[in-house]
Amino acid sequence: MQVAYINTWTHFGLFNKTNIETSGEVTGIYFSNVGPVELATASFGQRFTVTPIQMITAISAVANDGVLMKPRIVKQIENPDTNTITTIDSISVRQVISKETAKKMTNIMESVVTDGGGKFGQVKGYSIGGKTGTSEPSPGKENEDGYVASFVAIAPVENTKVVALLTLYKPKESNHYGGKIAAPVVAQILSEVLPYLGIPSNATENEQNDSNNSNITLPDVRNKTISEAKKMLENAGLTCNFSGNSDSLVSDQIPKPGTSLKSGSIVKLYSKGNEARVSSTVPDLKGMSLSQATNALKSKNLNIKSTGTGKVISQDPIAGKSVEEGTVINVTLQEDISGSAH
Repeated sequence: MQVAYINTWTHFGLFNKTNIETSGEVTGIYFSNVGPVELATASFGQRFTVTPIQMITAISAVANDGVLMKPRIVKQIENPDTNTITTIDSISVRQVISKETAKKMTNIMESVVTDGGGKFGQVKGYSIGGKTGTSEPSPGKENEDGYVASFVAIAPVENTKVVALLTLYKPKESNHYGGKIAAPVVAQILSEVLPYLGIPSNATENEQNDSNNSNITLPDVRNKTISEAKKMLENAGLTCNFSGNSDSLVSDQIPKPGTSLKSGSIVKLYSKGNEARVSSTVPDLKGMSLSQATNALKSKNLNIKSTGTGKVISQDPIAGKSVEEGTVINVTLQEDISGSAH
């Protein structure tokens, strides 16, 4: 049992540095002599430490069909002068566990979020897998009292694109559990990251329509400070995107005051001295569901106004046009009554 346990840790790379291309990386701390007591306590997370990059690399292997990858900071280098792109190749280290075992583990991680202690890690419209952590600081360290709360998540569970780890040191002892204080923060981060990456939501059309049914009349926040405007917009259920500092006065807003918006829509604010317009390219929405089109536009800081149900058959402005962030894109959807694929 001890040999198998140690071998598993070795395969996941938890005894070594990940060799990520940055300075100052260290490894975790382990007891050199492992007996029955050490082995038993290690089974529930005591008597050893791992670094955050070791942990997230190991979890990524589980989400990657059991294949351990060397972490990298830079994915590609773009040179605008020569219009060239240099891709930094990903490096596969080894197969740590079988694809079948990895699948079982991701299913277990999903159940942690749907039915277990990680319920606060749920993100509407996305399948999330996770693991909570509530541990104690290493003996002999400064400020070794208190707790360490953490939550690691994979998203989506199928074809994972994002792995996120949040660690909180010395939270209030009255509420120090990772599933309660770390998981909600990770969920909030993923709720913004996943649409930004253009990962489609699996929310049903009815769910999407229900969340978008409440129309909000955009208030006039011009000549208010950014801080005041942000508070007004967020209280109204809108998302604020601004240029300038919080004490600057709002000189313009997109969309214009009085525009009817759905809950969660984006309002772009400009302040005096920071009035350079920020543009975005309208994506091609044809053939998308309402939820897919909404997420595609949100990732570009654009808003949506829809008519009909089914799939997008037309849009205004057209795909490829450059518009200001915050612009409302009108889309028309229609059911495929013929039942044929297009």
